[in-house]
Amino acid sequence: MAYTAIVRVTGDAGRFEDFRERVRFLMVRDMDAENYTEHHRPGELEYRFEIARGIPFPAFVEATRAFEELRVEVEWDKDGARGGAAIEAGRLVDKWTGDRSPA
Repeated sequence: MAYTAIVRVTGDAGRFEDFRERVRFLMVRDMDAENYTEHHRPGELEYRFEIARGIPFPAFVEATRAFEELRVEVEWDKDGARGGAAIEAGRLVDKWTGDRSPA
């Protein structure tokens, strides 16, 4: 069963490095965290997961509490079933299923 997720961080790019360090700190301590890769583009930080257990939402929710100027958008695909969510300031602000982009 293919289960993939992409986590995109947008907002103040000057804060990305500090955010990355916080996420790394939290992921190392999360026993359920799975392997991921980081990708960088101007104005966007992206994490890609191929996962078996689930997206590590707690690490990203916790990290956004300290970086309120950043928005985390998650999109997942599990065997063709798609969905997503947006997190800001430690809160879920949007959630969707299907081929919808965040509002």
